[in-house]
Amino acid sequence: MHQSPQNAQPFLTVAHVVGVYGIKGWVRLRVQLDNPDLLLSLPNLRLTGPNRVSKPVSIDTLQRHGKGFIAHFSDLSDRTAAEKLKGFEVQVAKVDFPAAASDEVYWRDLLGLKVWCTQDGSRYLLGEIRTLLETGANDVIVISPCAGSVDHKEHLVPWIPGDVVMDIDLDASAVEVNWYVDS
Repeated sequence: MHQSPQNAQPFLTVAHVVGVYGIKGWVRLRVQLDNPDLLLSLPNLRLTGPNRVSKPVSIDTLQRHGKGFIAHFSDLSDRTAAEKLKGFEVQVAKVDFPAAASDEVYWRDLLGLKVWCTQDGSRYLLGEIRTLLETGANDVIVISPCAGSVDHKEHLVPWIPGDVVMDIDLDASAVEVNWYVDS
């Protein structure tokens, strides 16, 4: 493996190697994509270990297995080699990732955005998006306090476009929500 230059190009983690499967070099993956088949077509995939050392990789086979996925990397042929990859991340260069449709946004692009609400004619900063949760009924944004926040509380706000989430302005790093501020 070779050391990739720090900050040379932003990479996105699209899957995690969570274990091995069988004796022929297959690995278990926790995929972080709505469309897991993208793993087969994304160019310039790389494996990055816990020590941030990375190497190029190609997935030649991907299959759904139970609640997760199993995959075979083209240069892996045995279980021993596969076991060494547990804890590694499968990454892709951000520039190689497909662009979101004009009416869509990737969750990763929401992280760190400031969340604002208007109440009684005043505009309040709730905080910034720390993470997003998939709850089943609807997704939820977790908003952590930041400098200038109206309070020092974490807020959980449902991600319901047009009802709760009123506007997303990536250029201004802001999300406008129809939400209330506790008094």
